[in-house]
Amino acid sequence: MIGFMKLNFSVLVALKDRGYNILRSTSYLSDVNPTWIPDYVDVTRFFELDTEEIAKISGPLVGKHFLLIDDALANNSDEELIGEVFIHDEVIG
Repeated sequence: MIGFMKLNFSVLVALKDRGYNILRSTSYLSDVNPTWIPDYVDVTRFFELDTEEIAKISGPLVGKHFLLIDDALANNSDEELIGEVFIHDEVIG
C-alpha cells in the first residue's frame, strides 16, 4: 500500500517490525493532524548535538520534529497518537 494511514499502535508496531525507529514531520507542532514519514536513524548519534544525522534529514528554513517509535509505544495511549503516516513502501500489508 502507498498512501496515508492513521497513526496508531498497530501502525507503529508494523513500522518498528520493518526496521523504522522514528517518524519525522514538517507539520507545525500545533497541527491537529500532522503528517509523518517513517525513517531510521542511529538514535545514539541522532541525540548528540550538532550531528550529521540531524543535518541529513533537515533542510534550511524547515521546522522538523520527530517521534521516536519506541517512546511513542511506551508512553502514549492509542488515543493520544495523532496524525497520518505516509506509507511509501509495503510496510503494512
